[in-house]
Amino acid sequence: MTGRASPSFLRIELLSDATFSRGEGTAGVVDTEVECDGFGMPFIGGKTMRGLLRDSWLSMSCHFPGLEQAAERVLGRSQALDESCRLRIGNAVLPAPIRAVIRAAAERQEHPLSPRAILDGFTSIRHQTAEDRETGAPDITTLRSSRVVLRGFVFEAGLSWLAGYQPTVEDLRLLALCALATRHGGLLRNRGRGHIRVTLDGNVEATRKYAEATA
Repeated sequence: MTGRASPSFLRIELLSDATFSRGEGTAGVVDTEVECDGFGMPFIGGKTMRGLLRDSWLSMSCHFPGLEQAAERVLGRSQALDESCRLRIGNAVLPAPIRAVIRAAAERQEHPLSPRAILDGFTSIRHQTAEDRETGAPDITTLRSSRVVLRGFVFEAGLSWLAGYQPTVEDLRLLALCALATRHGGLLRNRGRGHIRVTLDGNVEATRKYAEATA
């Protein structure tokens, strides 16, 4: 066992604008929309966060052969239907104080904020188009718009362990390594979007210590 309390959340900091898409657009507004709740507050799905951590692990697993079993407990086996995965990752949402203020503004009796106004406060719309291969000019028939969550915002995803499971040193090391290695997410990450910083409990130094720990 670890001998100390395990991390309770992942902190995801947007270092650049990011588009964590919900897989569809908003008619007449954007072709690619971001995930948001009923109030209009953007969030990142828990499955999306698990997928990013898993991708990071797959990119470095050959360097940490001793953590393969920990990876199954923390991230689960690909397409597995059993309960080998002990870690549950919640949706990454805005910090509680911000959410409380937004809810109060949306539910007040006079001049409540609409979900659209709230979403617009956290986001912007970007346009991009392909180039004509012959002329190099923008091809207007390929113009697309996508919403981005603006850089600087922070999200928190709750962590919990199945049925009171107590994570081992290896489990937490695996989780910390994956968090530190996860630096991009969302759409168009190869075009400057989606640069992120992921830490355990929002503490970079503590995350590094977890990553360096040995049994």
